[in-house]
Order: sequence, then C-alpha cells, then structure tokens
Amino acid sequence: PTPGEPTFRELVEQVRRGEATEIVTTGESIGDEELMLLADLPALKHLASENFHGTAIGLQALTELPSLQRLQLRGGELGDRAIAVIAGCAKLKNLNLPDAQFSDVGLAALKSLTQLEQLRFHSPNVSDKGLTQIAEMKSLRFLHLIAVPVTDEGLAHLESMERLESFYIDDSLITDQGIERLLKAKPRLHLHINQQHSDRDPSHGTHPH
Repeated sequence: PTPGEPTFRELVEQVRRGEATEIVTTGESIGDEELMLLADLPALKHLASENFHGTAIGLQALTELPSLQRLQLRGGELGDRAIAVIAGCAKLKNLNLPDAQFSDVGLAALKSLTQLEQLRFHSPNVSDKGLTQIAEMKSLRFLHLIAVPVTDEGLAHLESMERLESFYIDDSLITDQGIERLLKAKPRLHLHINQQHSDRDPSHGTHPH
C-alpha cells in the first residue's frame, strides 16, 4: 500500500465492523483474491482501486453487495466479460473505468443498470455504435469519455438523452461541427472538451462540477 494508507484487508475489516462504508486504495495491487474478501460486506457502498488487476471471476463477488453504489477500477481485465458481471451490480449509480478494454457489447450490458447516473470510461474498442447504447441509459446524467475513438456520427446519438446534463470528452475524433450540433440540440449541456471548459457552455464559469 501507499505509505500511511491502510491495507485492503484492514479496510475490509473496518467495513465489517460497521466503521466505514467505503474501500478506497491507491498503491496496493488488488486482484481476484482481494475481491473475494468482499462477499460478506452488505454495507459497502463505494469501492475504488487505482491499481486493479482482477478479472471477471473475481468481480462476481461485487454482485453480492446489495449496497454498492460507486465503483472505480483502473486497470485489470475489464473486457466485455467483466462488464457483463459489473452490470449485475443493480444499485450502481457511479461507474468509473478509466483504463478498460470493453467494446460496444459491454456497453449494451450496462443498460441493465437502471440507477446509473454517472459513467466515466476509457476503452479503445468502443465505436460510434456504442454511443447508441449509452443513449438508451435513461438514468444517466453525467458522461465522461476518455480517448474513446468516436466521431460526430456517434456524438449525434447523445442528443436524445433527456437527463444528460454534463458531458466531458477527451482525445476523441469529434469536430467543432459535431459539438455545435450537440449544443444546438442540448443548449444547457455542461461541456468539457480535452480537459477545457467549453466557452459555448451557458454555465461557463458558474458550474459546480
């Protein structure tokens, strides 16, 4: 673990004793063996690992957590099989996968998360077609795409998202024309492009996030 940071097992015990509802690690490597320790933690609401190397097998333990609402995993084997397992975490509201490999098929599985409000991910295997799956996530309010190779064609699918209020996109293939079209359809959308707040956002300089 990072110096001064409790070990994963220590954090598990804190949740088990009712002293915490989250497990957040930065330096310690977390894999399937560690995930198996979570199976009897009904109070766990937030799990985050910045050094994840688990697989779909270990992630099965998360589907037994009735209170899990926030999940952040960086690294690991986060392909379509893993995403299909994560889609079984019915109470998820916030999903953050900044270093994944899933495809449009994986995105389709996430549509079963009817409470999902915030989705942030990187995957080089998601295409414009994948954004049609995101557009069908009716509860989604915040979306952040990191180096996902989508174009203006995919961006157009987001125009139909009634609840979408914040959109961040970094290192994509979109153009100014695509952005103009999206903002014409959603003039109140909070927008960041390549880590910069768009000056075409009507809330420029006043937004809370």
